[in-house]
Amino acid sequence: MPQQSLSESQPRLPQLDAMRGLAALYVVIFHVMAMPEPDLAVPAAALPIVGMGGTGVALFFVMSAFSLCLTWPRHAESGMPLGSFYLSRLFRIAPLILVLLSVMVFKDQFRPAPLYSYVEAAWNYSLLFGLSAQWQQGIVMGSWTIGVEMLFYALFPLIAMRLRGLWPQLALLVLSYLFAAWAKTGLPAGLAHFGAHIGLISQMPVFALGCVLFELWRRMRGLPQRRASAIGVALLLAGLAGLGGLFYGVLPTIPLLSDNTWFLAALFYGSMLLGLLLASNRLLVNRVTCFLGAISYSLYLVHPFLVSRLYGVFAKFYAALPDGIAYLACLTLSLALTVPAAWLTYRFIEKPGIRLGHRLLARLRARKRADAASGAAY
Repeated sequence: MPQQSLSESQPRLPQLDAMRGLAALYVVIFHVMAMPEPDLAVPAAALPIVGMGGTGVALFFVMSAFSLCLTWPRHAESGMPLGSFYLSRLFRIAPLILVLLSVMVFKDQFRPAPLYSYVEAAWNYSLLFGLSAQWQQGIVMGSWTIGVEMLFYALFPLIAMRLRGLWPQLALLVLSYLFAAWAKTGLPAGLAHFGAHIGLISQMPVFALGCVLFELWRRMRGLPQRRASAIGVALLLAGLAGLGGLFYGVLPTIPLLSDNTWFLAALFYGSMLLGLLLASNRLLVNRVTCFLGAISYSLYLVHPFLVSRLYGVFAKFYAALPDGIAYLACLTLSLALTVPAAWLTYRFIEKPGIRLGHRLLARLRARKRADAASGAAY
């Protein structure tokens, strides 16, 4: 029986692509409303849904941790797990964010007064700005998420190697949530930014949830199909109902979680993700959502550049159309411009960067094998 290659040893899960696409789309829906000043008017019935679009980032974080758990065995079997993991993450994330950062820094050179200092730019180019209290937000809009992700990447191999199995991951989830709740007010002033909403400590429970979901999926994916489908449908419906109740403010007060909309949203998104993994749904997992998932990183980072250039057109829409129709027109125009732009950056920046990382990793593996063979010869 032929041995599977490392790239073939892990399944490709279209549900992850689809949920990434839906998360990115949800963030765009929110930003089209929230980026202009004042916010664009949205019909009252839709406002709770549109206004919570920023929680799509919580879904990104959940899926990020799940995906890292899914692909870790490939790195572990590579013979150089840390090098394989960190190189793959760096070349997956860095090319696009650094190109967009360079565009913004270059634009700054034409201003009468500099907008970004050399220190701020250096922190952002290092991709470690999540460590900085002053520059934690990031220069590129929305890039605070990259700052948090990079710090989680630094910790993940320790989690993968030392906290194996469902119960250790559940312990991590509980402890990280309690620590995040304490860190909001308990950290020293010099470290308080880690406990802020955009800090790693605050977001660590969401990442831990993704790890728990992976362990649950590992245990449940071997269930008989009918039982797995029934559980999957129940989880999917529970997640949708929970999000609806959360967004429209009808959920009862929950001890410890009553004021943590972000974590509750992550929990309900996680329920949907696990449900889809057990019982895929074509309404949510299809060619369109999977395509959006493939370009989701570009879609997330590129859309603010284009939306911010459309405010004048938005004003004309609102002057000529009822509010609800005007918002739909603004959203349609934004997506019509952003999706092709995101595909271009994915095609010509993201994918070449990923291939470069693969080539570099292949060379390092070949060199390690050659050194091992040379050592064995002696």
